[in-house]
This record gives sequence, C-alpha cells and structure tokens, in this order.
Amino acid sequence: MGALSLYGAALRVPGIPRVVIALFACRLLAGMVSLALLLAAEDSTGGFAGAGLVSGAYAVALTFTAPVWGHVTDARGLRKSLLVATVLQAAAFTVFLLVAAGEPHPALLAAAAFVVGACTPPSGAVSNSVFTGYVTGEQERKTLLALSGLLTESVFILGPLIVAGAVLLFSPLAAVLATAVISVAGALWLAGAAAVAAADRERARHPDRDRFVWPPGQLRILTAIALGAVAIGAVQVTTVAHADGIDGSAGLLLAVTACGGVLGSLLYGGVRLRGSQTAHLVLALAVYGLAIATLGPEPGLLLTLPLLFLVGFANGPADGIEAALVSERATPETRARAFGLLVSANWIGFAAGSALTGYVVEHTTTGAGAIVGSAAALAAAAVLLERRRPARTPPTGTPAGKGTEHAAS
Repeated sequence: MGALSLYGAALRVPGIPRVVIALFACRLLAGMVSLALLLAAEDSTGGFAGAGLVSGAYAVALTFTAPVWGHVTDARGLRKSLLVATVLQAAAFTVFLLVAAGEPHPALLAAAAFVVGACTPPSGAVSNSVFTGYVTGEQERKTLLALSGLLTESVFILGPLIVAGAVLLFSPLAAVLATAVISVAGALWLAGAAAVAAADRERARHPDRDRFVWPPGQLRILTAIALGAVAIGAVQVTTVAHADGIDGSAGLLLAVTACGGVLGSLLYGGVRLRGSQTAHLVLALAVYGLAIATLGPEPGLLLTLPLLFLVGFANGPADGIEAALVSERATPETRARAFGLLVSANWIGFAAGSALTGYVVEHTTTGAGAIVGSAAALAAAAVLLERRRPARTPPTGTPAGKGTEHAAS
C-alpha cells in the first residue's frame, strides 16, 4: 500500500487528475501516429519505401519543432500555445487525410506528414511544467513525473492495438482519423485544466520570461539523454533482428520490453529512494547497458524474454528522472524550452541509434547491434558521472539558486 499511497497523495493535488487524464490521451499520439501514418502511406502509395519516407518526415519535423513550441509556450503561455498548436494540428491532419485519400506521390504525402509533426501540441512540455511549477511537494513531483513516464510506456502497448483495430474494422485512413481525434481531444482537455491556468499565472510573475539563459549542466544532461535514446533505438532494431534468428515474434519481444518499462515506472514513482535522481539514472543506465550486452551472444527465447523485461524495467523510470533533471536546471520562465530540447534529444538519439544499428546488423551480426546499444547506455552513464566544475557566478539579474527551488533530487 506504500506505493499506492504515494500515487494517491500526488493525485490529490487539486487539478492534477484532469492533467493526468488529458496527458494520457495526448501520449496516445506517440503510440499511434507513426504506425497509423506508415500504414496509411503504404496503402496510398502501394509500397513501403514511400511509407518509410512519410514516417521519417513526421519524426524529423517533431524533432526540430519541439524546442520552437517550447519557446512559444514560455513566451506566450501554456494554455495559449496548446490551443494554437491544436488548431494547427487538426488542420494538418485534415490535409493529410485529403491527400492520402487519392493516389498521391510519396513526396507530397511526406510533406503533409511533416506538417502534421511540426504542429504537434507541446502537451509533454505543458504537463511537465505543471508538475514541476505548480506542484509544491518534492515527492509528489517525483511521483507525477514517474507517472508521466509510465503513461509513455503504456501507450506503446495500447496505441498499436487501437491502430490495428481501426485498420481491421475500417481502413488505415480511419486509424489516422482516430489518432487525430484522440490527440486533439486530449490537448483541448489539457488546455482547459485549472492547474494549467495556475501554472500560467506562476510563469507570468517572472518578468524575464522572454529571455533565455542556458542553465549550467543542462548540456551534459541532454547529451546523456541523447545517448540513452541511441541505446533505445539500438535495442528496437536488435530485438527485431534477434526475433528472426530465434523464430520468435518481434511484436511479442517488444511488448515484453514495454511491460517491463510499465512496472519499472510504477515502482519508481511509488517508493522513496535514497540518493539523488542523477545517481538513480546512472544505476538504471548501467543495468540497461549490461542487460543489452547479454543479448550479444543471441540467447534463445527463454532467456531473451526475461532479459528484455529487465531492459524495459531499467529504462522505465528514465523518462521521469530525465524530466526532473532537466527541470532542476531550468528557471520557471524557461521550463517549456528545456522540455522541448529534451524531446529533441530523445528523437535525435533514437533516430541515430536505429540507423547506426540497422547498418551494423545488416553488415555484421545481431550481436554487434546489441553491443552498440550497450555502449551507448554505458556512455550515457559515464557522461552523468563526469565531475562537475565549480559553479560560476550567475549572470547579472539571475539570482543564485534560481531554477533550483523545485529541485527533485
């Protein structure tokens, strides 16, 4: 009951249950959109080459526009940025559906998918800003950020099932439409939350909210996050390749990894642990890296399943810890930009890990792909262990200690 009591305390903070429910709907976008766009593009163009281009265009757009939306959120407010992005996203999805309904050239469909990605509402940045700026209790913040990570893990189980059901019952375009409806509804529900309005009022009290000061130590954290994402991309490619070698189902193996992530996030958010969150992340990355390395000899199915569960279990809490560390180094007026950079670091790392590991597996062995992932995870841990230099005098107009009032370490 100890774990449940911590979650109960966090969810009793006024206005937070609505934010969590809305965030879950928004998170479903991540679990649905890539697959839905891929299937719709394959159906429209008749080939996977064009479909891959469409899926990649969406990911590239999201990677490079997340910090832009973060800047808009910090400068114009959480609620206003959500509403603007949601309207634009609804229009972008409409254009994609109209284009895909014909027999479009893959480049045209890719351009439409790029616009969809560029108009993705900054729901993660907004909710994390609420959790770290509106919620005052340190343990409650940690639990809510862990819960956010748990939602991320769970949507990669539920999202593909919703897409598969829509395709089976209707069509690939129906899956895209379902994705759009869920995302738009979640973002609108989040924008209307009282806790979002309260966080906006807190943000407005800072006169320097249009001025960005790069926080000390933030680049090191983002580098570690990107390297960790390289490992995640490597694991996905390696798992798919390994499934072929053991006559297993890649979907089953990835689902086992996701289940481990859900349990890891759930337990991390429900217990009180000693030490800083940086130490927790280092430990998680080390376990993650060693577990991936054990996949190198390409074990049989009976050993692969618990290993992948351990990989997910170690990685599950990472999303919440990373958000806490990024927030810890940001000021109240730059939180959304910091969270936007977190999104970019994750996507860039994931894309690099997927591409590199795909090349390695194609030209060497599946085991070599596992080594790539293991090395990336251990390198991320090493970056975090790097000794910090003595703090410099803060810039003029920035009080010492600013941005650490919500530290979650």
